Amino acid sequence: MGRKITTLSDTQIKNAKPKDKDYKLSDGGGLYLLVTKAGGKHWKLKYKLDNKESKISLGAYPAKTLKKARELRDKNKIDIANGINPNEIKKEKKELQLQEKIKSVNTFEKIALERLDKQKNTFSEAHYKRTINAFKNDCFKYIGDKNIDDITAKDIIKIMQIMNDRGVNDSARKLFYAISKTFKWAVANSKAERNPAGDILLEEILGKKTKQHYPTITDDTGIRNLLTSIKEYQGETSTKYSLLMLAYTFVRPSNVRLALWNEIDIKAKQWVIPSKKMKTKDEFIVPLSDTLLELLKDIKLYSGDSPYLFPSTKSKTTPLSDGALLGAIRRMGYTKEEFTPHGFRAMFSTITHEKSPFKYDVIETQLAHSVGNSVSQAYNRAKYLDERVELMQWWSDYLDEVWN
Repeated sequence: MGRKITTLSDTQIKNAKPKDKDYKLSDGGGLYLLVTKAGGKHWKLKYKLDNKESKISLGAYPAKTLKKARELRDKNKIDIANGINPNEIKKEKKELQLQEKIKSVNTFEKIALERLDKQKNTFSEAHYKRTINAFKNDCFKYIGDKNIDDITAKDIIKIMQIMNDRGVNDSARKLFYAISKTFKWAVANSKAERNPAGDILLEEILGKKTKQHYPTITDDTGIRNLLTSIKEYQGETSTKYSLLMLAYTFVRPSNVRLALWNEIDIKAKQWVIPSKKMKTKDEFIVPLSDTLLELLKDIKLYSGDSPYLFPSTKSKTTPLSDGALLGAIRRMGYTKEEFTPHGFRAMFSTITHEKSPFKYDVIETQLAHSVGNSVSQAYNRAKYLDERVELMQWWSDYLDEVWN
């Protein structure tokens, strides 16, 4: 006659008290409740497979009820009868859970934002904000929550096609390069296996890139009217001064907006723009003409103790907003087909190449353009500096003469 199996009851389990040592309460079929001396109650299943005795944890009471523990016992015993080790299944589940956790951590959005944060000091403020907005508006909603290694070239192509259909070809190119740089950074930092953007020929999707020409004004009367409009501008003083500075220096608008007083050397008559603010990633010297030096005196009276030449109207500790200059140009009555803040660069380039006595290399260097072959392009912060000092004074005198 077989041994009678005594099963547990809910009351018995509930009333089980801790003792000096851990002890077991058996329910039959290898299932038992381990009551620890600390008061814990844990379900265990003892089993034998391939003549080797093992046990597996089924959970803690009361989270796992007696009924649920018995269901798990019966399910596991079926697997054991079929030669399946429940501990191996448990390990596989844990590994899958770990992989899923890794995937949720290594999403494209998380890695893209991490890369931008770590490299923030290498970007201009405008470039950083533009990249963040591009990711949020046109990228993250498609691949942001995907594990970075699950993203394919097709996913990136789809984003490019959607943007191309919307007619924002140039923005699509910039986003593509930002996506590719994210993958390259991720690969270099062991966060991704490869860069799928490297498999894409962008021209096949967006076509060949056409050179963008900003609208500008190059006739004396048009320039006089523009400068007069700026001088008589009734909007914010900071915006008016920044436009005048832009006219005389023709740097990129973001360089003017973000200009700091510690970059200005009045004695040396130079504005030295740090490399992190330059598109070329090289420090850049802007020689200051006599007119600019006088203008800086007026700017200083307005900006006061602000670190910025052109502080925001809301706070002296923040610069002019990204849209301040363009907004002022529009309020003066110039449409996007007629003039933009970038147009000062085209204005300077056209007029100096046509009318000034300075050679091509000097003019292009002051525009912060690469000039010559790879050897002559090697960076030199003072390249053609003497000629550029004369060039900047020539430009300043030209504007003064047209204006007056």
